Amino acid sequence: MNPLQRYFHRKPTPLSELMSDRIHYACGRTLLPGWLNVDGIDESYPMGKVDKQIARQIFRMDLTTEHPFPDNSFVFGYSEDFLEHIDQGDSLIFLCEAYRTLTPGGVLRISCPGLKNVLRRHLRSSDYAGGATCREEAYTSWWHKHFYCFESLKLVAEHIGFSDMRQCEYGKSDHPELLHDSRPDQADLNLVVELTK
Repeated sequence: MNPLQRYFHRKPTPLSELMSDRIHYACGRTLLPGWLNVDGIDESYPMGKVDKQIARQIFRMDLTTEHPFPDNSFVFGYSEDFLEHIDQGDSLIFLCEAYRTLTPGGVLRISCPGLKNVLRRHLRSSDYAGGATCREEAYTSWWHKHFYCFESLKLVAEHIGFSDMRQCEYGKSDHPELLHDSRPDQADLNLVVELTK
């Protein structure tokens, strides 16, 4: 059995031991105290090397499938550097399930590289070399699949049913509970949005 299979077959921590009214999606190794920290098997866990003590505090799940939580479970949701790692179709499932499991008035904060900033940073010439360099730097090197801009994310969120969509400054929010941005090196790259159910 290879190391990844050993990690995948570890005994998961029961959800009842970790449950909270706040959920941290695709947490990687960054745990938020008092939150339900969830993640799956991806590049965040190279070959199962996540520390066992940390792994015990993470509920393992695939965020691109139906979430195992009742409707209206969470007051707050937080996701940093996740949406760009899944394709647009899978992001629709994630956003629908995040919406379903938020309480009315609940807020989901998303921070991910925004398409406009990705193009500004990585598409430096309008020829094959420029396109290939952008693909390598922005997609291939980081396992990125899709980037939203505010307008496209707002369109999707409105269609799902979110009542309010706000673009936020990095490190700022009307909800102190959601101030967990941990990538100041990406402050000029990430699109930060708060979606209210």
